[in-house]
Amino acid sequence: MPITTSPQSFTSFANGWLIRHRHFVEQLACASSSDETNRITLQDQQFLVTQFLSHCLQYYQAKSSAVSVAGDNVFTFFSPPWFTSYARLILWVGDFKPSLVFKLTDSSVDDLTRRQKDRILSLRAETRRKERDVMRDFALVQQSVADPPVMAAARGVGARGMVDGEESDLEEAMEVLKNGMAAAMNEADELRCATVGRVVEILTPSQAVKVLRTIGELHLRLRELVGLESE
Repeated sequence: MPITTSPQSFTSFANGWLIRHRHFVEQLACASSSDETNRITLQDQQFLVTQFLSHCLQYYQAKSSAVSVAGDNVFTFFSPPWFTSYARLILWVGDFKPSLVFKLTDSSVDDLTRRQKDRILSLRAETRRKERDVMRDFALVQQSVADPPVMAAARGVGARGMVDGEESDLEEAMEVLKNGMAAAMNEADELRCATVGRVVEILTPSQAVKVLRTIGELHLRLRELVGLESE
């Protein structure tokens, strides 16, 4: 696992990861096609699902490493340049909203059993509660920086310069903000990974292949627009 130390180095990692990601999506597309479904064994499908989940986990582990040492650059991860401008508009704490997985599942699989539907419905409710928890913690971090003493110190930077103690107060507040935002990012990423993993546990291997193909293709579409934007 490469340890990335900046948004720039993480971008380089993400570009290489995307090449592997495209290959995995092609495999998932092949495995989910009507012509191939009967030829691929359940064991092969399960192996592909496991490999793809490991591939996705690698991305978030590398991202967590980069966020942990990003310092002032931690804010870049909330509007990352390795996503398209459209993707950045719909980001939730720096990436996709976990509950989006349930919409993609609904659009990908039409043969869920009643028990599967009930389990997914319960997981959806649990995920939404955890999303609210993440947003509450994120809001508390932002609120702590907006407290009157900190804002007074910040306004003093341009108006009259810092007086004794105000500079250290502002620096301390910014450290709290950076650490809090990094923690919120990691909490959100953990929820994203856990949600995908738990949905896959509910599905059969063939159903999981279809859902992961949809998730993978969406990620590709949001990324492949980058080249068009830069022309």
